[in-house]
Amino acid sequence: MKDLGRLKYFLGIEVLRSKKGIFISQKKYTLDFLAEAGILDCKPAETPMAVNHGLQIVKGAELADRGKYQRLVGKLIYLSHTRPDIAYAIGVVSQFMHQPQADHMEAALRIMRYLKGTFDYGVLFRKPGHLEIQAYTDADWAGNPVDRKSTAGYFASVGGNLVSWRSKKQKVVALSSA
Repeated sequence: MKDLGRLKYFLGIEVLRSKKGIFISQKKYTLDFLAEAGILDCKPAETPMAVNHGLQIVKGAELADRGKYQRLVGKLIYLSHTRPDIAYAIGVVSQFMHQPQADHMEAALRIMRYLKGTFDYGVLFRKPGHLEIQAYTDADWAGNPVDRKSTAGYFASVGGNLVSWRSKKQKVVALSSA
């Protein structure tokens, strides 16, 4: 074994230390991903997904290249380790992995365009003066227009530092939002 010093870069995740705390991001991974996709020169999107997107599988719609779509969404899922701001959008586009259509590919590419303008975002872990645990959750009641299932999300912080987040479509149809 060999001591390589303080961690700086590991599996595509950059670790920066400062007096404020520890900042983790995937800046290089994101830029390489955008270059590989050939959209490094694209116009950035202001949000990762359109409001009230209404994405669903439409019979007879144009299909997207499934292999390309799955690789794209897989890399986006890996990016969500340091990007809680794209968790919901990735959760939506990952629902169509088995039969991606042109609209789904457009939504995934919009996330990429959002990343173009926010490639240097990440998560900052500050040195807290306390270890208070806070958690927040929300759900859109019957938000999926096809199966009427809700999408729930949460995030948790310790000492004001984000430590866990998730967005997921619920397995059953909710009869209320309470």
